[in-house]
Amino acid sequence: MENKYKEKIYFDSEQERKILSTAIEQSSVVILITDIEGNIIYVNSAFEKITGYSREDAMGKTPRILKSGLTSPEIYEKMWFTISNGGTWNGEQINKRKDGSLYYEDSRITPIYNKEGKLTYYLAVKHDITERKLLETKLKEIAIRDPLTNTYNRWYLMERFHQIIDNYKRVKNPFSLVILDIDFFKEINDSYGHQAGDYILTNFANIVNQNIRSYDIFGRYGGEEFILLLPDTDKENAYILVKRILNIIRNKPFIYEDISIKLTFSSGIIESSEISLDKISMDELIKIADSRLYEAKQTGRNKIVI
Repeated sequence: MENKYKEKIYFDSEQERKILSTAIEQSSVVILITDIEGNIIYVNSAFEKITGYSREDAMGKTPRILKSGLTSPEIYEKMWFTISNGGTWNGEQINKRKDGSLYYEDSRITPIYNKEGKLTYYLAVKHDITERKLLETKLKEIAIRDPLTNTYNRWYLMERFHQIIDNYKRVKNPFSLVILDIDFFKEINDSYGHQAGDYILTNFANIVNQNIRSYDIFGRYGGEEFILLLPDTDKENAYILVKRILNIIRNKPFIYEDISIKLTFSSGIIESSEISLDKISMDELIKIADSRLYEAKQTGRNKIVI
């Protein structure tokens, strides 16, 4: 009777192992196991499908074969500190497939101990979250972009403006605020229609974007008015940049449905250092830049006032 009972337990245990093995193999979640040196000793089918590496490719290698260089070193440091001290690490990484394409994954890495309490393996369970991350990025872009010009919208401009002011108060590096307003825009709309006006706004924005630095912040403030935030830039250098853009705009014919439209803009510039630290604010900077823009408009347009 006892032998039959033992046989049944053994049989059930074997069945459970087979079921578990099948479940792991058929899972859409990546399962990866390494030894304590970090060498891969097991990957499931999902690993092959998602990464493009076969089992033969992966065995004996380390998970560094997936490293893209885009996950910050701090994340890896925190991961190793956590699992080396017996904890389970959860986090997101940007990894690279065998073909060089990138993907996002959410990982959970757990140290595995034997009966004697000795560390023997690391178990990683990884979810491919690429579609979710791309959707999040797309939704974020939609939230911060002006739908017509694809420049930053007013909300995002104000958000970044506050950040730049806070940074300026800490490190004292000057920045400049530029307001640009397309001259006679109402006349363009009235003469050629709103679609022509949209064409002008879009192409104007494209030209400005092509002539600023990657970390400059340019967006539509409202109507035909745009704001350009220039970190680490005094007003003299801001003037040189805006003057160059003005020369490009005024010398370029904008062709809309075989109609050539000449375009200029007016601009007001202020540098952060013109206002004392205790009084500097977004509203005050915009107020002064706007008054200089008004002066440019009142004295003939097609000019920059600093």
